[in-house]
Amino acid sequence: DKFANVWKDSAEMKIVLSIFLSAGVQEILEGRYSGARKNAAIIRYLADYIAVHLKQTQALMNYPKIHEVHVGGDIHTLVKFYRRRIPCSCLEKTYEQVKTMTKMGACYGPKCPSNGQVERSKTFYC
Repeated sequence: DKFANVWKDSAEMKIVLSIFLSAGVQEILEGRYSGARKNAAIIRYLADYIAVHLKQTQALMNYPKIHEVHVGGDIHTLVKFYRRRIPCSCLEKTYEQVKTMTKMGACYGPKCPSNGQVERSKTFYC
């Protein structure tokens, strides 16, 4: 209950978001992509929470996007996710190394592979 008011204050929520952003960037720099994915999902969730519940600039939470950064996707997309959200250039070298990787996406339609991973350019509405 001590921090319950944080959920009602968009400025404080943005501070929390920045902590997860910093931790995720550090995870990428250390090659720990699993941790970076978890932080990215939390960042997406918190950003959507702020937009939906506090600022009311978005109608619904975008759970497919939250899920995609957590379990789906590829390193290229993950690095790009963080790179777009930070003011420094610490991920530039890493991005240069991964930008040629094929972008993958999550798909759960009947025609998609059983693992739900498909090349992003080949995803479609099922």
